[in-house]
Amino acid sequence: MQGQINADLTSMPPTTILIITVSVMALLVVTTLLIFFLVKKLNLRSLGPLKVEHQNQSTMYDMNEKNYELDDLCRKQMRQITNNMKIHISNIFAELEICTIARLAISSSIRFPLYESVANNHFTTELMPDSYDAYRERILEQMRDEYVSISSVSRDIQCNRDALPVWEEVHARLIDCIDLWLKRISREVMLNCEKKIAIYKKYLRNFEQVKDDWRTGIVRECIEKNEKYMTVLKTRISKE
Repeated sequence: MQGQINADLTSMPPTTILIITVSVMALLVVTTLLIFFLVKKLNLRSLGPLKVEHQNQSTMYDMNEKNYELDDLCRKQMRQITNNMKIHISNIFAELEICTIARLAISSSIRFPLYESVANNHFTTELMPDSYDAYRERILEQMRDEYVSISSVSRDIQCNRDALPVWEEVHARLIDCIDLWLKRISREVMLNCEKKIAIYKKYLRNFEQVKDDWRTGIVRECIEKNEKYMTVLKTRISKE
């Protein structure tokens, strides 16, 4: 025996259609309330891994943004430190009775390698033991080149047309300025690392709570790296 049932809504009475519509809507409402109750009862953060991943990405973005802000502030402080070195350099040549115009030209010119270093912002690498000596020597060579270059045309900028002292006569004092600059830069980098560690530890708890092992591992590595930087820089600053 074979039968066939055809349902044609247009042939149904309006009352039946209304009952079906109301029943479907009631079922949707009940389902929604049930889902809401389960989420509330079980204290679920989301209903699926995609939602959790989205939240973790947002958390990671917020953490990185705060660290970028710290880096920007650190660079601003470094530029101010470099700008302040102008006084120390100018005083060296004031003691040698070099005129004001020449002192301004010298202090501006030979600070260029320092500003360039701030712009490159590789301090967490350059200030580490494996790179520090070569980095310091490179800055000194660049400063010497700048000084030799400006001293070669010193008669055009010297007020009394006398030649500037040769590099050998002033290099020891200028090296002291570089070491002072490096010490202050090291302190600024160390303080920035300390602030970053505080941010990393704050966000680390968020990733641990949702059991995001991948991001938890990344943040822990960042904490360890910055703690290493701090240890090295603190030791160097205390020695100098």
